[in-house]
This record gives sequence, structure tokens and C-alpha cells, in this order.
Amino acid sequence: MSVSSVPGFRELHAHGPTSLVESLASMFQTEAWPGADGDSRVARQLREIGVDVSAIWAASRWNMGDDGEAPNRRHPVPGDPRGPETAATLTAVAAQPRAAALLGIYLWSQASDALQYTFRHGRIIVPLRAFVETWETCRDSAPDDVCRAEGDAVAVLLRTLITQMHTSAARSAGDLARLADAAGRAGERCAELLQAARAIPDPTSPFRRILVPQAVTRIRYFRALAEAARAADDAMAGKPSRLGPALDGLRAAETDRHLNYILASELRSYRMHLAELHRNLDATWLTLDRLRTVYIYPFGLRDVSPATAVAAIRSIADRDERPELLGVQAFAVRGRLKMDDVWASVDRAARPYGGVSLSMPNVRLEQPDGTLIEELSCDVRFTEFGNHYVRFRYSARDQSPQQVRDARFRLSNLHADIRVRWITPDGPPVDVDPGGALPPERLFDLADLLQRATADLVREGTEIAQGRAHVVTTVYEASRGRGPAAPATERTPVSMGDELLAAFGSQVLLQPVSYGTATLCDWTLRQRNPVLLEGVRHLGDVVAVATNSTTVALVGTAHFKISQYGSLAEFVASLNGLFSAWNATLADHLRIVAAMLADHDVNNGADLADRKERLTREQLRLHEFASEVRTTLTTITSPTFLASALESRMLNQLLQASHFEQQAAVVTERLRELLQEPIAARLAALERLHGDRERAAEAQRERGRRRLMDGTLSAITVFAGVYALIGTVQVAMDAGLLNGVQAVAATALVTVGALVTGWAVFNWTRRR
Repeated sequence: MSVSSVPGFRELHAHGPTSLVESLASMFQTEAWPGADGDSRVARQLREIGVDVSAIWAASRWNMGDDGEAPNRRHPVPGDPRGPETAATLTAVAAQPRAAALLGIYLWSQASDALQYTFRHGRIIVPLRAFVETWETCRDSAPDDVCRAEGDAVAVLLRTLITQMHTSAARSAGDLARLADAAGRAGERCAELLQAARAIPDPTSPFRRILVPQAVTRIRYFRALAEAARAADDAMAGKPSRLGPALDGLRAAETDRHLNYILASELRSYRMHLAELHRNLDATWLTLDRLRTVYIYPFGLRDVSPATAVAAIRSIADRDERPELLGVQAFAVRGRLKMDDVWASVDRAARPYGGVSLSMPNVRLEQPDGTLIEELSCDVRFTEFGNHYVRFRYSARDQSPQQVRDARFRLSNLHADIRVRWITPDGPPVDVDPGGALPPERLFDLADLLQRATADLVREGTEIAQGRAHVVTTVYEASRGRGPAAPATERTPVSMGDELLAAFGSQVLLQPVSYGTATLCDWTLRQRNPVLLEGVRHLGDVVAVATNSTTVALVGTAHFKISQYGSLAEFVASLNGLFSAWNATLADHLRIVAAMLADHDVNNGADLADRKERLTREQLRLHEFASEVRTTLTTITSPTFLASALESRMLNQLLQASHFEQQAAVVTERLRELLQEPIAARLAALERLHGDRERAAEAQRERGRRRLMDGTLSAITVFAGVYALIGTVQVAMDAGLLNGVQAVAATALVTVGALVTGWAVFNWTRRR
């Protein structure tokens, strides 16, 4: 006898009406949109059993919660409160019919929805793991075997979503093999989901009816992705035989009738990029025989002038000190930048460009399994202009377009988690000591830590303003050959820019670094061209400037001149940090002035005078800042900034391509508006208002003083008049008309009358 035929079986599942099948189907067909809606059927059923749906809905959102925005992490942050909250909710409802499965499916739906909006997976993973771990301890509370089996299946579903996030992250790891392995593990997890769904003893269970076909669909999806990643990896190594069957697998997976449109769009994207790769297997491919990659992470200091910052670091160099930063000691602190003499200005009176640097130990990047990715040099540069930056550099040989793409993407703050370690001179690599912060998971994180640590060397607690990171790829030698991974003996050296641009794979040099990686071999489809500076030095030269990347390919130029041009490209890329600091300073000024002009007490002269003094100082500081900005901008655009007229033209080309003029115009316009801000007029109005009130108060005080004087004079007059009667009493006493007792009584009466009359006249006069 099946469980479903037991009398009363349906009564145990009051929260599992027939419409639940439709709700679940809708959730999977649209990848969680209705399920993440707080008004969905599942959400309403959870509310009926006392679940706080709003709290669960917000748990996985990257920008929600009392703890602010989620950190840019793929792994959960220790102590995240969402875990205990989810565990408590599950424990409270586990004994109710189908409540655990409903709660789990809702968690899956809102986590799937949140996954569409962010690469910050840590916060999404927390409640999913909490559910899975808590279900292991409370599954025996389920009212019957069916509810328990449904909860088991949903718990596996949540685990499949976690592995899906691992696969998503692996796309951004710069390693097709890692992606293939992650997708393979996700497929295995989906196989476990299929097994768990089939283990539900009620064949009419809505969870079984939905999860079984969805598990099959997801198995096909992840297996197709894994095979496509392996095929692409092999193709880039010169073994393209698996590429055709992999494309067939992607096409077959796209036709699955249970596949929702979001997963279908991902499969289509994989297929289109691999199809382009497949079509060009016999084309002429580009190989970068020798190139250098420089990662630039610019920043500025918000409350310290460039001269002060340089002087602070230079004093460390003068004392021959090597500070310890992030767990290692700096190799050297240089009191001057190592620069080409092209930076020596022709104008001796002009402001020179220079600075200081801190050289750090080399950085070792590894995949999580310890596989070496690359070793990079590292230094932090502070300049007299304020365009400070962290700089990582490495050189490579015989690089395929995919390898170049992966190398450039390491710039991104969304790169998948990797191991970032220091290389010590006399020992094994050591971990970075973040000093209480989260440890670095990518190159961007290490740059962020270095910016803050070195800023503290300038002055403890100095605030930084980060600019947009930039990668400069310098091609020294390149060649062309048939198909990917052509042997060196079968490749022809590239001698002209046209040859480079015509070869398949050159598009990777023209593209900006993407925000995140959403597909396989995303470099294969051409994008809108960047700013191409052809003929920089010769007609065969190519320089490509994109939003956050610059490619320098001066293949007909000597090495030292190419490096010289690379220093120009680095300079221009680092200016973004300078603009960020300037904009932050202007924002600070607006905030300070607004605070000073608000909530003032116009009746308090001391407060007004203090505000006036502080506003005057702030305006003077703004004028000094404006002078600094104008001097720097004028120097950069001066035709005599560089020693060479040709390099000066090249610099101007790079500045124009990077939209320097537009950025400078925004800053100068904001400066002009702030300098013309009628703060003085507003202060004058406050002073006039304060003066009017002061004059009114003084007039009132003067009237009071006059009334006091008038009253006093009137009282004196009355006293004088009344006391004149005392003389009359004396005359009467001398004439014998009054005896002594009568005279004393009369005198006392006159005195009292004088006092009473004088006081009455005094008060009457004051109140007029």
C-alpha cells in the first residue's frame, strides 16, 4: 500500500493544496521571480504559519540589513546574523506539515533572485547553509515520512544552489579547468537532488513532481557547461577536437522543455562565444610572444596635500627605515621615483613631476588548490601631483588570447577568490596580514589594504579616495600562426599594427576589463572599438585606450622607448585617483559649509562670530585647494611639461582618449560654482539679522534706562517738594503753633508721605 492511500493522509498536509504544484512550477520556470515576491502563494502560506517572510526575503540581499552593504566577498563573513535567524525560523516550524519544505523552497527562490543582482555570494550562502545544517538536527520533528523526505529534497536543492554559485565564481577565476571542475561538481549535486526527489514516498507530492524534472534539466545544464569549458581549454592548447561535440551538447541542453529562460540565455551565450571560437579554428591567430602587464590601483588622500604626503614618505627614506606592512617588511623606501628623463620639464620654472615609492616583496597569486597563477612585483607610489597608486607588474611569454584576457581580468574587484600571498626572500610564501580587516581574496583586495596601510604612514587615520583601477598591457613582440597554439616555428612575427589587428585574438587587446565574467571565452565576439591611437610613433603602431584598460603595441620601436611610452600610459591611468580625491574634497567642503550655515542661533552673537570665523577659514582653504587644482591641471596640459615635444604630443593623445578634459572640466566647474557661492552674502544677511536684533534690543534697553532716569528725577522732585513742608513745620513750631510732639508727628507724616508719593511717581514714570 502506498503512503498516499493511507486514510487521512491528505489531512496531514494542510499547507500543500493542489495549487502548490502550479506555484512551484512558476517559480522554476522564471527562476524565482514570483517566488521572491512577498505576495506569492508560498509566501502567503508561510505567513499563515507565523514565518516573517519580509526578513527572509531581505536576508540574501547585498544592500539590505542592519549591518549595511555586503562586503565584496564570495564566502560568508564569520558572525553573520542571518544564519542563526534562519536556523531559529526553521526550528520553530519544522514540526508543522510541509512547513520545512515550504520555507526551504522560499529560501531557494529569494536566493536565486538575489543571485541575479550581485556577485557578492557570501551573504546569499549564509541562510542556505544554515537551513541545510539545521535541517539535519530537526528533521526528526517532521510530522511524517513524506514531509521529512520533502525537506530532505529541498535541503539538497539549496546545496545545488550553493554549488551553482561556486560555478558562477569559477567563471571569473581565469582558469577554464577550474570552471569545468566546478560545473562537474554542480552536476553531481544535481544528481543527488534527483535521487532525493525520487525518494519522496508520495508520487503526488508537488515537490517530487517539480524537483525530479528540474534536477534532470540542471544535470544536463551543468554537464554541458563542464564539457564546453574543457573543450575550450583544450582548444586553446591546440586540441580542438572536443569543441564540436561540446557545441552540440549546448544546443541540446537549450532545447530542454523544463529549462527556464534565464538558464537558457546562459547556455545561448556559451554557445555563441564557442561557436565563434569554432569558426576560427583555421584562421590566423595572434600569439603575444612577449608582453608586460601592469595593474594600477589609483587613489588620492582626502585631507593631506600631495607635498605633505611625499614629504612624510621621503622622511622615512631619509631615515633608511623599512616599515612593516601587512605582515612583511618593505624591501625599500625610495626618496625619488625611478623615472625616464622625459619627465624633466623644459620649463625650469614649472612645477616638476616626481614622488616617492615603497617597494614591497613580490606577490604570489595561486588558485585555491595552490596552483601558481603568477608572481608580480609590487610597489606603492606617492607623487607631487597627488595621483598616488599601487602598482603590480609581471612579464610573460607566448600568451594566447585567452591567457591575456584572464590576466587583464585579474584587475577586477569581482575576480573569483584566489590565494594572495607574499614571497619572502629567505622562506616560503606567507599570508597577507590584513590587520583586523578581511584577508584579501583577489589582487584588488591587496591593493585596497596597501592603500590604507601606506596612507597611515603619511598620517594615522588619513582618509583615501579610490580611483578606478586600470590595466596597461604592453606588447613587445607578437606573432601570427594558423589556429590556436601554433608552434613558434610556424608563426610569423607581427611587424605592423594592421597585421596585429587582423589576427583572430587581437580583439582581447581592444576590450575593457568587464565587471564580471558571465560566459566562456567572452573575448571571442568583437565589441565596440575603443579609442585607437594609430601611428603614435610609426604608422605601424597601435595604442588602444578603453575605459579601464590601455594596450600599447609599438612593435617597430626599441624596448626602452616602448617602456617610456608605457610610463605615459601609467601616468594617465593614475590620474583617476587624483580626480576622485578632488571630487571628495569638494563634497567635504559642501558638507562642512552646509553644516555651518544650518541650525545657527542668530540671537547668539558668539556662535555667529565663531561660525563666521570657521566659514572664512573654510573659504580660504577652498581658495588654496583651487590654486592647487589649477596649478596641477595647467602643468599637465602645458606644452613644456615633458622634455620632448613628441612625447608631449603622445601624452596629450592619451589624455584626450581618457577623457581628461571632461573630468577636469567637471572639477573646475564645481570649483567655480563653489567659489562663487554667495556664502559671504548669506553671512552678511545673518549678520544684518543679528545686528537688527541687537539694535532693537539696545533701543529697548535705552528706553528702559530713560524711564529709570525719568522716574528717579520725578521721585527726587516729589521728595524735594514734600520735604519743603518740613520747613513749614519748623516755622510753625518756632511760632508756637505746634509743640515738640506735634512737630515730630508732622515731620514723620511728611516723611512717610514723601516716600509713598516718590515711589508711586517713580513706578508710574517707568511704566509709561
